[in-house]
Amino acid sequence: MRSDALPIFTRYRWSALTRRARRRLVGGSVLLLAALGYAGLGGFNLARRGADERAFDQPLVRLAVRMNPLPVHLFMYQPQTDRELYLAAVVRDQRDLVIALTAFVLRMIASVTLGGVGLILMTAGSIEWEVRSEAAAGAMAASAAP
Repeated sequence: MRSDALPIFTRYRWSALTRRARRRLVGGSVLLLAALGYAGLGGFNLARRGADERAFDQPLVRLAVRMNPLPVHLFMYQPQTDRELYLAAVVRDQRDLVIALTAFVLRMIASVTLGGVGLILMTAGSIEWEVRSEAAAGAMAASAAP
C-alpha cells in the first residue's frame, strides 16, 4: 500500500489535501465549535438571573432591552399601596424575563448563523479534498494501465 493512500473504505488521499482545503476544514471546525460554545453560553445565561448584566456581548443585550421597553405608564409610576408595589415588581420581573428570552433568541440566531457558515466551509473543504483525491486516483489508474 502506498504511503499516501488510505485504507480501501475511504476515497480520501492525504496527498490530495491541499492547503486551501485544510484551511476550510479547520476554519469550519473552529467556527462550528465557537457556535456551539456561544449557544451553550446563551443557555447558561438564560438559566441565571442577572447574568446578562455581566455578559461580554453587551451590544446584543442592549438590543434586547431596546426591543422590549418598559410600558409607558410605568416610567414615572410611584406605587401607593403594597398591592401596587407587588404588581409593579411583577411587571418588572416579567420584563426581565422577556429581555432574557429575547437575548437568548438573538444569541441562538447568531449561533445558528455561525454554525451554518462553519458547516458550509467544512463541506467545501471536504468536497474539494474528495474531488482532488478522485482525480489523483484516476491519474494513477491511467498511468498504471498499459
